[in-house]
This record gives sequence, structure tokens and C-alpha cells, in this order.
Amino acid sequence: MGGGSDRSITAIGVNGGWFVTTGGAPARSGGGFVRFDAANGGSGGGAPRDVAAARGEGARVLTDSAANASTISPAGAYYPGVVRSASAIAGSLLAMLLASCSKKAPPPAPKPEASASIDPVEAYERTLPTEAGSEAFEKAFHLHDQACTGGDLASCVDLGTDYEQGRGVGKDPARAATLYRQGCDRGIAAGCSNLGQLTDRGEGVAKDPAAAARLYGRGCDAGSPLGCDNLGLDYKDGVGVPPDDARAAALFAQACELGNADACTNLGFMRSTGRGVPKDGALAVQLYRQGCDAGSGQGCHNLAFRYEHGDGVDRSDRLALPLYDRACTLGVAGACDNMGGLYERSAEIPHDMPAAVRLFGQSCAMGDAMGCNNVGHMYELGRGVPQDDAKAASYYRRACDAGVALGCSNLGLLQKAGRGT
Repeated sequence: MGGGSDRSITAIGVNGGWFVTTGGAPARSGGGFVRFDAANGGSGGGAPRDVAAARGEGARVLTDSAANASTISPAGAYYPGVVRSASAIAGSLLAMLLASCSKKAPPPAPKPEASASIDPVEAYERTLPTEAGSEAFEKAFHLHDQACTGGDLASCVDLGTDYEQGRGVGKDPARAATLYRQGCDRGIAAGCSNLGQLTDRGEGVAKDPAAAARLYGRGCDAGSPLGCDNLGLDYKDGVGVPPDDARAAALFAQACELGNADACTNLGFMRSTGRGVPKDGALAVQLYRQGCDAGSGQGCHNLAFRYEHGDGVDRSDRLALPLYDRACTLGVAGACDNMGGLYERSAEIPHDMPAAVRLFGQSCAMGDAMGCNNVGHMYELGRGVPQDDAKAASYYRRACDAGVALGCSNLGLLQKAGRGT
């Protein structure tokens, strides 16, 4: 299952950030993430990339809010409409190889707490693996190549994924497109869906939204959950096809029934907003839970957000916290940020400022500019880290440069007070 260009939107990562305003009141905002499909039964997650004002690419996930502009108020929220990331991952064979290699690898480093000597973003980046799974990917590539040469078309599609993602071989989107087309033309549904994603982005082939939608349709008709989900997003946004919310909702439902966790989340969004289907907050909650349980990080995030704000469920930070934690683990940068916010100021959860700093830093490192703003906020106030105006200004500037107006405002207030210069 399934983050630019002029049509790229990815984890905008302004999800639940607290910041300093002239009146001292906190405000919040929001973001998202996505996942993708496979030819041989596997699934994987994509990493967020950059921020854009339009829609995204690849497999996409809808975030839960009717708002589409940032709001500066204690209860304000900003969510982008759609988030996508690119491509497919090799299936069960690769999963087995990764599992076998993991037995030889040392355990992951523990999450460090922020300290005077370690910057929180640097601390998180130090925990990231550098060559994790490289041996397994190389083995998988050679096995996919051998099987494809022997006529296994599903392996040809997985070989295309290897070339697209640079797993065990140098990246070559044109070669990936050829392999995806080969599989698609011979009835491999994932080949059509994956080729659609390359066509959506214009990687290895000419960019053509209408052709991408047709490929998603071929994949969907052949049983690809990703194809149905992506075609649903095309109908929702009117990209490559005429806009049709009812058709989009039906495709999300079809993909959800086929096992695409993010499609369940997307259908939950349609139920939450009443687009294409009757508005039903209770059913939206059920769909977010279904998506979360099946591995949709954004589904976990949307459900957590509802618990945090008492939207359709009883308000509970204690129930929101583990859901944000799971979404953060699944790669939703904004969920890491929201989780940090709970540790900073929740009335139900014991405050833990070092944990809040660590999570804000993780969110920032994952591309969430609001997380960078919040690291600056913690440095400015000396919460969980030694007070440091220079570092506060640096993180506010980083957020500002990434397009977060709150970062620009906080930087201006700091400099106006003659600090951080």
C-alpha cells in the first residue's frame, strides 16, 4: 500500500504545534502522511518530502478537518487536504529477507533525551539507521531479477520497485516504468497502479494526469487497492478526471474493502466532511479506527486528534497519546509534534519537557516545519533544554523559511525584544 513538483503535497507537518504569541496564547495547526502498494503481498511506508500548495502524488491520505487555512486561536487547526507519497515496495520475499537480516543487526539506539550538549534534531538523526536492510535489498533485487528473467511477471513489477526506490540497485525510474508497464500489460494490477504513480509525477515517463487516472482505473479493475484509492483521490480533486465526490467515496470504500488501510482513512474523511456521502462523525471514527488498526498512520492520527479535542468521542488525552505514538512511529511527522504538545501541556498526562523537546525535534527532522517552530519555542522558554535565544531564533527561522508564518512571527517577536540576534 501507499509524499515535489507543481502537483506535489506531502506531510506538511504543522500538526498540533504550540507557539508563543503576543498574548501568550497557544495555537495549533496540522499535517499528514501516506503509504503505498506491492505486487507480491507486502506493504510499506513512504517518507515525507516537501510542502506545496496543491495536491500530492502517489498514494495519498486525507486528513481530518474541514479547515483549509491556518487559524490562530487556542482551538485552531490547519490540515492540508491531501497527502501523497510515491511508489511500491517489494513484497513478501523482501519482508522475509529483511527479517532474516535483522537478526544480525544490533538493537536500535534508545531515544535520547534533549540535553545541553545534544541538539534535539541532531539527537533524533543519530538514531536513524544508515545501511539498514541494504544486504537484504541487494539479495531481493537479484532474486527479483532472476525470477523476472524466468517469466514471473509479479517479480518484474517488484523489480520495477527496486529500480524506482533504488533498493539494491541504482535508481532508474525509466527502467521501473518499463517493468511496471510490462506487468500491467500482462494483467498484474500493481504494475498498472505503480506506473500510474510514475505518470502522476512525471518520473521515467511524461507527466500526464489523465493517463495516470486511466492506469489507476486499470489497476483498480484488476484488483489493486492502491489503484482504487488513487483513482478515488483523482475524482475527489478533479485531476485527470472530472470531479465527482460520490465516485471518490465509492472508490475509497472499494479500496478499503480490499484491504487498503489508507483508503479506510480517506473514506473516514469523506464521512467526516459529508463529501459524496452523508456526513456521519460516528462512522468516520469507526473508519479511522479501522484504518489505524490496519496500519494507516494518518488514520491513527485522525483518531487521536478527535480524542484530544472530543470530536465525536469523549475527550481524552490519555487515549489520544498512544494513537499519536503509533502514528508517529508509522511516520506521521505531525503526530510526533502533537504528542510532544501533550507532554508539554496536557492536564491529564504528567508533563515531561525533555520528551516534548525530543518529539518536537523528531517532527522537525522528519520535515515538519511546525516541529521546528516548537523546538524554538522550547529553547526560548528553557523547557526541557537550557534557555538559548540563539537556538530559538535558529529554529524559528528554519520554520519561517519553510513557510510557517508562526515561525516568522515568533522570530520577529524575539528580535523585536533584542534577543536571538
